[in-house]
Amino acid sequence: MNTQHKSPRSLAQTLSLSTVALAAAMGCSLPAQAQQGQASADEKQELATLRATTQALIEALVSQGLITRERAETIVKQARQSASAPGASEPQWGAPLAAGAAGAAGTAGAAAGAAASKVVRVPYVPESARQQMREEIKADVLAQARSERWGEPGAMPEWISRVKIGGDLRARAQSDKFDHGNAPAWLYNNQTGTPAWAPDLKNTTQDRERLSLRARLDIDAQLSDQVQAGLRFSSGGVTGPASTSQTLGSSNGGGFNRYTLTLDRAWLHWQPPAGWQGLSADFGRMPNPFYSSDLTWSDDLAFDGLAAKMQHYFAARKGVFVTAGAFPVQELELSTRDKWLLGAQVGAEFEVAKGTQLKLGLAYYQFKNIEGQRESVPLPSGPSSGSVDYFGSQYPSSWRSKGNTLININDPTSSTAPTWGLASKFKPVNFTAGLSVDALAPVMLNFSFDWVKNTGFDLADIRSRSGAALNDPTAPLLNKTTALQGRVQAGAAKLAKRGDWQSFLAYRYMERDAWVDAFADTTWHLGGTNYKGWSLGGNYAFDRNFWLGARWTSTRGLDDGVRFLTDKNDPSSLNGYMSSAPLRIDVIQLDLNARF
Repeated sequence: MNTQHKSPRSLAQTLSLSTVALAAAMGCSLPAQAQQGQASADEKQELATLRATTQALIEALVSQGLITRERAETIVKQARQSASAPGASEPQWGAPLAAGAAGAAGTAGAAAGAAASKVVRVPYVPESARQQMREEIKADVLAQARSERWGEPGAMPEWISRVKIGGDLRARAQSDKFDHGNAPAWLYNNQTGTPAWAPDLKNTTQDRERLSLRARLDIDAQLSDQVQAGLRFSSGGVTGPASTSQTLGSSNGGGFNRYTLTLDRAWLHWQPPAGWQGLSADFGRMPNPFYSSDLTWSDDLAFDGLAAKMQHYFAARKGVFVTAGAFPVQELELSTRDKWLLGAQVGAEFEVAKGTQLKLGLAYYQFKNIEGQRESVPLPSGPSSGSVDYFGSQYPSSWRSKGNTLININDPTSSTAPTWGLASKFKPVNFTAGLSVDALAPVMLNFSFDWVKNTGFDLADIRSRSGAALNDPTAPLLNKTTALQGRVQAGAAKLAKRGDWQSFLAYRYMERDAWVDAFADTTWHLGGTNYKGWSLGGNYAFDRNFWLGARWTSTRGLDDGVRFLTDKNDPSSLNGYMSSAPLRIDVIQLDLNARF
């Protein structure tokens, strides 16, 4: 910190002018007192100590740049002049000294009276008053020294202490194993009519080995007692909302090209004053505000919008909470039917037994205007091209993964490639429960259960929006809108030091229209919905904040019970929809993780 620009007036924050003047006057009178022999040896010693302390304080203030050398000499000179001025009177220690010249004048009057009577008078200063003065001066100076970091080499500005920087790195080796009995990708790609599933699949039979990297940098700033700001930069580019991993060798064609660093989070967190205890709100691009698992929201997903939370604790580890939020999913320039996510959740946590904590959450989400709507007229051309809303209800390829039922929203006369929209509306209800047991501490046991039901699926509504009959008796469009997951984990609560470990086992069942496949976890079934399977893995810390993780996830596509085809190499033998096409995938991951 540069202190050279501070005004000499800042001396008043640590040392009053009257105190300096009084101490200097006492110091100046000390030789005369010694000559007259009127003061006791103890009083002489106290006065000498006071003068030395005052001079040292003045030197400290000069060295710190709080006052100039000229100003210090002026203060001492004025004190000496005040002490020898006629009419000065003895200071009264029973009441506070006046600031500045008033205190100096009182001391000067006492000195003048002494000179007139040819007797040097030494005012008696009680030991308690002297001690109090020393302590007050010391406390004031030390307080300012601490706050301004006097004498600290390389001292940084104060605001840096309110900023925290952290992050994590993950290097992953991944193997994707596809069953050779899977339906070939070209069968998915050839879909043109309504309904359709996973038309973007490019690989269903060729195993893949790859390395990937995830890098995240977090910056948190405490702006005030009420406001906090957060930023996070991450790898992964902008290819999808559910993952921040970057496959090595894939950036701009490979060749050791550089990777993209994106703004993954940027939000403000506000906690009102004490009168609103328990209330908080987030604004911007924020972490997931809801209590949930990766069955619904991917761990890497961030939310755009605003969210508010109210929580109240009746006792330690016993309370209730309510969370609500509104998040724009897609803003359309030429339409009032912007896509939004609205969400609300109520929950509670409490101790069911000593060392056993239960947390529950019940959430309702509504994805507004996310469903597809078939266009009724051909694509505008000529002067109106690009100036009217068209295909605003499509489900963009940059979002969709696989699993959800899709409809072709091209107008009935179109013979062009299909434009896909979601068949179902999505209004899922989500129940989440988590049970933690520390009876075997430091080994923690954690059990979780998640259940989802999409209440927005309506076959009559899908027929109306798609313009399709959807009544094929050999391949009916079924209501497949439920998902669930159970998970158990044992080990340390957090991988922080050498020797910490974790192991887990999970089972998942995810029907095709239970959840929007764009936001699902990207490890299970390589993303999307319409599968069931297991995941088994563990982590072991080799050092502080450094650990190795291994995971095996095995899934297979769900079968609607409809015969799919007789010969997978002959498209004319197709019998039924692609919803029942076989798709089995094993994913093996080996991770090196570091946190700082």
